[in-house]
Amino acid sequence: MSSSNNIKYLIINADDFGYCPKRDQAIVDLFKQKSISSTSLLVNGSNVYQACLSAKMVHLPMGIHLNLTEGRPVTNNFNRIESLINSHGLMHGKIGLRNELEKGNIKQEHIEYEIEMQINKYKELNDNKLPRHIDGHQHIHVHPMIVESIARIARQYGINYIRAPHDQMILSFDTDNLFYKEIVNQTKFCLKVFDKYSLIYPKYFFGMTIMGQEFTLNNIETCLKILEQNQTEHIFAELMCHPGYPSDPFIGGCGTEQPDEFSQSIDRQYEFDILSSDHLKNLLENYNVRLSIYDEIF
Repeated sequence: MSSSNNIKYLIINADDFGYCPKRDQAIVDLFKQKSISSTSLLVNGSNVYQACLSAKMVHLPMGIHLNLTEGRPVTNNFNRIESLINSHGLMHGKIGLRNELEKGNIKQEHIEYEIEMQINKYKELNDNKLPRHIDGHQHIHVHPMIVESIARIARQYGINYIRAPHDQMILSFDTDNLFYKEIVNQTKFCLKVFDKYSLIYPKYFFGMTIMGQEFTLNNIETCLKILEQNQTEHIFAELMCHPGYPSDPFIGGCGTEQPDEFSQSIDRQYEFDILSSDHLKNLLENYNVRLSIYDEIF
């Protein structure tokens, strides 16, 4: 139990809103229970229109989950994003895009055009309102060859808040996951870019190492203990999560009508159950944690 009186403001953000009906319903249900703070919208998700209608009905705060890796792009004119897609009109994938970037095969103007089209699509879906925050599907927004474009475009649109996935669980404990380590190292560079464009981000971030079956009360308490080491009066942090009711096999995806294995697995339900439990609410209360959103705490 916490022995400190310092207040911890925690954003619990559910990623991948708009991906499929069952995942989206779970996110809405969690928000109605006051178990999450906000969500991030995949504007190329198969259920994006219904997701936005549901969010409006319950006043669910939404950011944009920029997707440059999975499924079909928002841009219909493939000539404007030719290097960003393969011969089937699909984006290159989580590792595929990173490989293409390293080879020098991706044109910056193609990336920037798709980013702008996704933000414009978000506005179109949400009565011309801007996203409350911006983050990246599979953390692509912190790639060193993309971050400058995202930060500059976010500033041009007037989006003030951005995710900084410098996961303190990875910084504090050993992990064999090289991808996670790479994201944390890239984020260290990105903070300078975010500061350059006056973008705002929480100092603490958790979620990469505790997805699915690792999303346990013990692991969440470990995150809170890291916050407890900071004795300043107010602490700001984000916990990323991926809850959902398991997807139907052929309903969902990013414009492909094929949800991935993680979406269909019990792992999504497991995160939902932890988030909605009284045990977690009691744990947060014990550590003097208040759920919040970006523009309430900054």
